[in-house]
Amino acid sequence: MQGKKSNARVAWDEFISKFNLGNESPGVAPALSPLPANQIACCPAEPEEPVWETAGNDREGPPDEVAVVPSRTTVIGENVKIDGNCTLQGDIEVYGVINGDISAGGKISVFGKITGNLTGANIYLNAAEVTGNLTSEGTVELDSLSVLADGKVLAKNIVSNGNTHCDMEISGIARFQSAARVTGHIRTARISIDEGAIIKGTIISE
Repeated sequence: MQGKKSNARVAWDEFISKFNLGNESPGVAPALSPLPANQIACCPAEPEEPVWETAGNDREGPPDEVAVVPSRTTVIGENVKIDGNCTLQGDIEVYGVINGDISAGGKISVFGKITGNLTGANIYLNAAEVTGNLTSEGTVELDSLSVLADGKVLAKNIVSNGNTHCDMEISGIARFQSAARVTGHIRTARISIDEGAIIKGTIISE
């Protein structure tokens, strides 16, 4: 039997020759190169880090700004007249006439005429006529065409270039610009009076 291969050996040689592991051939999968010792075949590659973009900015990185939808503004038109109080969470712009109080969570901008008390985060009078109290945790501002009468101002700051006929208690700074005309008592932490402003009353700065 020497020199002759057993049936098992012949079958094994035929099996090996069919796959020809060392060479590529049509219909036969190429030999697989061994994996590095530190690579595990069953683990997929790690996913790439996501790329974030903020509106109007090509900078990469996680978003550091969140778009905030502004609160809605209620507008009272110039041909509108309201007899009654107004309470709202956002801002309000008044071009018409209101006989009643306004309480707003945001700012109050007055371009018309109001007889009533105003309470808001900030209050702006623009060519406005207001009769009543103004209460604000922020700033009360009057332009040169505005008139405030028969009330009291309670605010952190006031910037006035208009006519005020009322007392004021200001926890921050009271600033009166050149066209300001003030009749009333002023109590404030700090005060600034521009040349040309006229104040008739007492000033207590503490």
